[in-house]
Amino acid sequence: MEEKYGPKDLSGRHPVSDAIFISGKEVSEVGFDDIVQKQSKWTDLRTISLDGLRLDGINSEPYSRQTAFEQIFHAQFVCEELDLGRNLFERWKAVLDICSVLTSLKVLKLNGNRFRDLRSEAENSDDTLELMQALSIANAALEWDTALALCTQRRFPVLQSLSLAFNPLGKPSNPSASVLTRPLTNLDLTSCGIADLCSLAFLTQLPNLQRLTLRSNPIASLSTNPQLVFPRLLFLDLSSTNLATTSAFSPFPQTFPLLISLRTSETPLATCHPDSRLLTIACLQQLERLNYTCIPPNERLDADYSYRQLVTSLLLSVETPEQEQEILSQNPQWPHLCSKYGEPANLQQKRQKAAAQSQQPTTADEEKQYPPNSLGAHMCTFTFYTLSPLHPTTAPQSHTADIPLFIDIYALKGIVGRLFSQPPMSLRLILETDEWDPVPPTKPDENDWSCSEDEDSEEDEEGRERKRVEREERRSKLWVKREEELRDSTRKVGEWVEGKRARVRVEGREL
Repeated sequence: MEEKYGPKDLSGRHPVSDAIFISGKEVSEVGFDDIVQKQSKWTDLRTISLDGLRLDGINSEPYSRQTAFEQIFHAQFVCEELDLGRNLFERWKAVLDICSVLTSLKVLKLNGNRFRDLRSEAENSDDTLELMQALSIANAALEWDTALALCTQRRFPVLQSLSLAFNPLGKPSNPSASVLTRPLTNLDLTSCGIADLCSLAFLTQLPNLQRLTLRSNPIASLSTNPQLVFPRLLFLDLSSTNLATTSAFSPFPQTFPLLISLRTSETPLATCHPDSRLLTIACLQQLERLNYTCIPPNERLDADYSYRQLVTSLLLSVETPEQEQEILSQNPQWPHLCSKYGEPANLQQKRQKAAAQSQQPTTADEEKQYPPNSLGAHMCTFTFYTLSPLHPTTAPQSHTADIPLFIDIYALKGIVGRLFSQPPMSLRLILETDEWDPVPPTKPDENDWSCSEDEDSEEDEEGRERKRVEREERRSKLWVKREEELRDSTRKVGEWVEGKRARVRVEGREL
């Protein structure tokens, strides 16, 4: 500390009158003397950084261990944060010696040091750091068993923040007995080789854990284990992981019931999907911040709309109920959105159409499904028949043929002419539909009136009215099937025919 923060000899500094040139530009030093003087009072510094100074303990030449202790003790340091990263510490005892003389120390950083026998040394020591609130031992080649043996409730009774980043932690040998200090609220596990959240199940025993950082870990999906619950977690960092689809967010409502802030930047989902932010917001209804940005109400409305469109398109593209259930199982928030905004109209129409078709009897050919853009999807089975012979030497005939609906009427007549061995232009095609039309009234029936003046005089007014009502009822019951003549034109057959079956009556006509 004397070497880095002690008083400096300022006699060798450039006089104010001398010009200083850096990269060919004249610069001047202003205020550096005051800063050097303030830092020279290193006993008053609250934050001290001694990283990269090749330290290995509290004593060094020309001081003995006892002299170093006495000098630091009498200096009455007020240091609250100490950085000893990238030094040569190998024993935990050397760190404890420094902490014992810095009585106000609350934050300790030991990143980049390589400790030997840290687990056995921690298990055999009974030291207690009562004021330590934050500890960072990143990039120290630690395993979970060593970290768990070090960061116990007895040694760190008020520890709130712990960083074990860039350590090959692996899995603890005894997960059921693995317990970190209970006051812990912030845990950093950046780039620790964690591939599955189930390996961190013992962290659910931390009742106060609110921030968990899993950045740069090979996590592709989260476990759906109902027993894996982080009851008070508020912030989760999954940036630079392998999350590729929104289905990875399905376990979030059960695993992180109070989660309000999430980070998912630099993941395959964020880099490859243009609407990844909107989909993430729609999947996690409880979120208030995403990637450190607040979610306003209008953005959540847009997210719900985009997500409903995506799931609706998936549901409309499937054919079987099993495929629909698979999509719904991957999107558990879909029922909530339907109850909030209602089910989409096109999806309701599909369900009504499927219900109507299930009530109608169908043949094996009609039940056969074809891809939407295939030839089979545009085919229709035609039944052509004649009531009377088309030629004196022939008898009434009937033929069945599968014909595509995208041909025109001229091509259809050519096919019919070949089936019946007749000139195509000598035939009339009458399409018979399943719809019924009422017969329009033509002329009164012969029995509906009488020219006899005697009978008219004998009938009273009530009788005539009764006959008129009966006559109207009889006429209203006359219905006939609708028929359409397929006249010669270039119109497509599909403009006349709907469905997979059609019945056409063939008649002859004079050329």
